[in-house]
Amino acid sequence: MIRHLLAVLCILVAIPGCGASSFSKDLTVIKVAPAVVNEVGSIGRIVAQTTADPFYEGTVQVIEILVLDVGASNFLEALSVARSRLQQRGWSVSSYNDVTVIMTSSRWNGTTARFGRLADIGPLGAELEPKTQQALQADPAKSDTYIVASLSRAEE
Repeated sequence: MIRHLLAVLCILVAIPGCGASSFSKDLTVIKVAPAVVNEVGSIGRIVAQTTADPFYEGTVQVIEILVLDVGASNFLEALSVARSRLQQRGWSVSSYNDVTVIMTSSRWNGTTARFGRLADIGPLGAELEPKTQQALQADPAKSDTYIVASLSRAEE
């Protein structure tokens, strides 16, 4: 079975116009700057980090996902702390309710930071490493104080 897959892959790469190099010419990858990840990560302690990379219409949108401990005693406080700390760094609130904060930065044009609950990781299309997931589930009271920051950038 594996030999058949390798053979098909080799044939596709050998046929002009079907190789990975021609596919990548039509592929756009949108990512946030590493400095954005550092800036948002600096508002607390990064407990876990992963990415999601949805693909649509020839574009891969890489979403950086951080699980943060901001030193709060519950989720609502954590959301408030995260919002406040990013506002001090020049970010503006675009949308806010009791479970989500969405922020933008004039310095990082087109970049959005969305803060939500730990349970938001699955709907974002991402997974944590099994060991990390087990560790987070081991202490639900502590995990409820963490927030998830998902960072994305719009195509300019």
